[in-house]
Amino acid sequence: MTVFTVTEGVYGIDVELFDSDVASVYCFDDDEPTLVDAGVAATADELLDGLEACGVSPADLSNVVLSHVHVDHTGAASALVDAAPDCDIYIHESTAPHLETPEGLIESSRQAMGDHFDSMGEQGPVPAANIVGVPDEGTTIDIGANSLELIHAPGHSPDHLAVWNPERNLLFAAECLGIYFGRADQWLPPATLPNFDVDVIAGTIDRLEALEPDRIIFPHFGVWPNDPEEAFETARTELHRYDERILELFEETDSLEETKRAVAEDLLDLSPPYDPIVESFFAKLLTEGYLRHHGRI
Repeated sequence: MTVFTVTEGVYGIDVELFDSDVASVYCFDDDEPTLVDAGVAATADELLDGLEACGVSPADLSNVVLSHVHVDHTGAASALVDAAPDCDIYIHESTAPHLETPEGLIESSRQAMGDHFDSMGEQGPVPAANIVGVPDEGTTIDIGANSLELIHAPGHSPDHLAVWNPERNLLFAAECLGIYFGRADQWLPPATLPNFDVDVIAGTIDRLEALEPDRIIFPHFGVWPNDPEEAFETARTELHRYDERILELFEETDSLEETKRAVAEDLLDLSPPYDPIVESFFAKLLTEGYLRHHGRI
């Protein structure tokens, strides 16, 4: 577990899923200490240690905003409630029931992620009293010196929320725009099973660009190092470039497994510097996400 500073009072916690610099959550040390995302169940203890390193006692945590229901973002939510029984857990209202009764989410995640799921762990239930469902029109949480506007931003998943912090002009984009792995200088689009939608993502990119953020922060991974406008342009380019190339590779190989291998070699180029499991994991999600979107599998 490592902690890095986004800006004064806002910290990233690397939960070290598969490797360092792959998955993070974000802590606002404010009157109401707040987390953006929760990471995976398997690294819940590291997350609690990370809160302490940010100067926040886990028992004082007031709010947790879950960007979407995928287990790499929600998995440690139940552990956080155990540590802070009065904290509010925000998630889009359409998938809020999966926090209270996560068995279906666990099974669908296991099917989507295959052998990689074991590295994430099985999340526990979150009591209904702690869950705050966010409607399509969004909501705003006032946490002290900062406010967090929760914006419904579907495409990667139908329930997806972006988080806008207007006091700092910070956009916590989750997977609305994609993924940036800085050590490899590689951008990945936000394709994943089961409900990824290219056209909806394109509309979400336009809506978030209109916010004109000063900085963009990703759970996968960290603070975008370049001009924010470049992030939006890259998101558009890579969304469609991967779409076209993955379909070409599938036509060439006529095999799902061969397409995954070709995607890893032809498009991702993450290993090294990242652990090979990172490349394997995202090759699977991207390949199956795009092919399912086009009805090929």
